[in-house]
Amino acid sequence: MRVRTQPFDVHTYEVDAFHALAVPALAGYLQDAAGLQAAEMGCGIDELRERGLTWVLSRQRIEVRRLARLGDALKVETWPSGVERVFALREFRVTRGDGTLIARASTHWAVMALEKRRPVRPDRVLAPEFHLAAERELPPAEDLPPLDQADEERRFWIRYSDIDQNLHVNNTSYLAWALESVPREVWRDCATLSADVHFLAECTYGSRILSRVRARTDRDFLHSIVREEDGKELARVGTRWAPRPELEG
Repeated sequence: MRVRTQPFDVHTYEVDAFHALAVPALAGYLQDAAGLQAAEMGCGIDELRERGLTWVLSRQRIEVRRLARLGDALKVETWPSGVERVFALREFRVTRGDGTLIARASTHWAVMALEKRRPVRPDRVLAPEFHLAAERELPPAEDLPPLDQADEERRFWIRYSDIDQNLHVNNTSYLAWALESVPREVWRDCATLSADVHFLAECTYGSRILSRVRARTDRDFLHSIVREEDGKELARVGTRWAPRPELEG
């Protein structure tokens, strides 16, 4: 199992109003670490683009064990964990300098043909090392049900800053839009304990986004990110929350 270890310091622009590392910023760390190891293994985004291909995140599961704080020095460990159908699997473990476990994550990635915007088979483009089964950091998440009726909707415009190198919305923006839709008292009193994100379709600059949410319990929410102009569902998200004191330490 080939593991890449990448350090990250928590900056002022990555924490929330309560001085804790925001989950979209944490997801950004994971994306960076994954990209660095992929490049190390000869199939980073630049190498793939030369072949008319790119990486696309399809599923992401994050579990938070402790809140990271402003100034914390974190270590992200990541490794490929095999192939499942058209997806390359990748795992993550995030720790603080003193060894405290901060978060764990598992992800599914597809290699997409840029011209056709369709996934290609991993065995045609990825090194054999990506196909070796390895330890999974989290068990597979259950499929998220459709959100038939919403308790609340929030509207957003896609900005230039939401667009990534593939000229579509970056995965961290979908997560941020979902978290924005929870009730204010949940945002004020709780922190995100887990987030399961299923990315369903691409979206580009200028569209309007509806972030829809339904409470399954008072700390468990189902989210749907929808393109307003045609009703296309772009992502489905499940989040669970816990009182902030439970995640301190």
